[in-house]
Amino acid sequence: MQAFSRFEASGTSPWATSSVAFALWQEAQAGEALKDEAETRIWSVPGKEDGALAHPPLFLKEYRILPHRRWMASWARSRSGREWRGLEAMRQSGLPVAPPCFFAELRRGPWLKSSLLATTSLGEVLPLPQFLAQAGEASGQEHCRALGRLVRQLHDAGFGHFRLQAKNIMVRLEGSTPESRLALIDAPYSCQWSSGALPGRIRRMDLVDLCGAHAVFTAEQAEGLLQAYDAPSAALSGFAPRKRGRYAQKFRRIAYYLLAIWSGHRP
Repeated sequence: MQAFSRFEASGTSPWATSSVAFALWQEAQAGEALKDEAETRIWSVPGKEDGALAHPPLFLKEYRILPHRRWMASWARSRSGREWRGLEAMRQSGLPVAPPCFFAELRRGPWLKSSLLATTSLGEVLPLPQFLAQAGEASGQEHCRALGRLVRQLHDAGFGHFRLQAKNIMVRLEGSTPESRLALIDAPYSCQWSSGALPGRIRRMDLVDLCGAHAVFTAEQAEGLLQAYDAPSAALSGFAPRKRGRYAQKFRRIAYYLLAIWSGHRP
């Protein structure tokens, strides 16, 4: 097998080199994947404390490019590269995210075949929808309010997520407070403005994605989330995310995303 065509690692992962990453990827492929679909494979990789392949516990995500899409994907940034840069920018801003370790690309000539993203494991977690289904009413409400404060922190730091859905928030099963248990994942479409300069339309778009009519939250949970988000101000007065239609929201998100990347707001 050929080596990676491109490789970048976070400064917080000194163990991560292209050769180590390639060996980890080959080793993971010999095991059972947590998710194995046509375009995406995900593995949980236990940590190793010594030897040439010493590393912390990891999640590896491989995004494969189907043959009929390679002509287009080869001219764009890989999904792993976009997600790595988004998570790394958020990490550097002090936001709770799945810590990114490295991303790599595998090409055949100019054609992108697949890309790989590694993040440090968050430990034992549940996706937020699954956690809320199991949690009591009071605990669920506390975590929704904590999520509102986290999203406000994300936005005040200048980030628009552009895929802010409950399934992309993980809840650590260890942690003393709801705030310490929440973490953001899956940020390939995130864009960044200077701190405090995120446009109001991007804030509202993210909030509709998170707690609109199609979301997993009850009306009470969504109300608590929005109240916690808006606590420092009254900017959301009259904002009704559950009245916005799914397809109109999708077209709005695409338009805002294209405008953001064309105006230089990718991390």
